[in-house]
Amino acid sequence: MPARILIVENDQIIAADVRLKVQRLGHEVVGIAISGEEAIGLAVQFKPDIVLMDIQLDTAMSGREAACVIEERTGASIIFVTAFSSAAFRGEVAGIPAGGIYLGKPFSRVQLEAVVESALRRRSRRATS
Repeated sequence: MPARILIVENDQIIAADVRLKVQRLGHEVVGIAISGEEAIGLAVQFKPDIVLMDIQLDTAMSGREAACVIEERTGASIIFVTAFSSAAFRGEVAGIPAGGIYLGKPFSRVQLEAVVESALRRRSRRATS
């Protein structure tokens, strides 16, 4: 079943690439946000199933902060996207819920497909609990 996905990415070229990958997987992109504040507004408006959330945004609100608000207000599953190396990333994830789903940049369509399927399974389990 196709998912409704919100992309939060402040680099327009990367956002366009991610949009194409998501669409090629058969999912619907409900919007692209470049800031945490914009992401919250779009998430509340469009109620995505999944949010692909860049952790490091060039705005006052971080991706982590926006993700917490979005998850609380909409129940969307969050996939955190980062360009950090694994060592730096471990330090960056402080404050992100344990068991969160993460995707390192750059990523392939196959990697994206795997994390989206994982997020959809997790969402389905939450809905039946």
